[in-house]
Amino acid sequence: MGATTASVPAASGAGAPRRNHFDAASVSENYHRYLDPVLFEPWAHRLVRLARLPRGATVLDVAAGTGAASRAAAAVVGDAGRVIACDSSARMLDYAIEAASPGRAPIEALVGDATAIELPDASVDAVLCQQGLPFMADRRAALAECRRVLRPGGVLVVAVWAEGERLDPFDAFADALTADAAASGVPRTISNAALTMSVADVVDALVGAGLTEVSASRESLPVRWPSLDAELHGLFGTPFGPVVDRFDDDRRAALMRALRLMLTNGDGATIDHVTTSVLGRAVKPGRAS
Repeated sequence: MGATTASVPAASGAGAPRRNHFDAASVSENYHRYLDPVLFEPWAHRLVRLARLPRGATVLDVAAGTGAASRAAAAVVGDAGRVIACDSSARMLDYAIEAASPGRAPIEALVGDATAIELPDASVDAVLCQQGLPFMADRRAALAECRRVLRPGGVLVVAVWAEGERLDPFDAFADALTADAAASGVPRTISNAALTMSVADVVDALVGAGLTEVSASRESLPVRWPSLDAELHGLFGTPFGPVVDRFDDDRRAALMRALRLMLTNGDGATIDHVTTSVLGRAVKPGRAS
């Protein structure tokens, strides 16, 4: 990002600790309620299919958030499997924890940083990371930790928002806040670009972690919100939410009016969006035991 570009809050770009901007109770609640079903669960199922998880596998979901990928994995590995949801935000993980149920693995919470995962060497069959890699302060160290906890022959799969593609409603949120900043006399550009990667970026990161059989590709999924209000409430499941909560009533109302114009086709109905991710897959060298 350029010198005039910032994210909201200022620390929320790539490299800032993820817990700093997702720990607010309102953020985790709204993330789980509004963003998970529409944006993250569809990609979680795509990610789990890419991992080709066997029944009974042990799976680690890194930067798990409120557990969309964990839940998708739990259904695939079954009640003989094990799923560990790891995130630096304990509030987010509160929504991920699930007891075992017929046909589904339990989901355990592990609070901690991706660069220091409190699991033994070679203890998991697969690692998932959905839209979390750009948030990590040290991607190389985080991927090295993922490699460490993988058993030989284990798989690492990642999904990252694709560079150069429109990402709504997040980009609409950023655009509206950029306009608000200009109107309030403190102009700055707000961008989500730091949270995206290219295919080459993902391949380089996986190869650099010492993984093999590396592949990556761009894929797209359509998005339709159940209502415009639900889409607007998604704002409060992002790091932008606590900032907007501090606005006075008039300023907040003006921002929401601007967003309604950006996110509607003029008759109050939501606009279909397309989200594009880079999906990457790699294997830890060695033979499975």
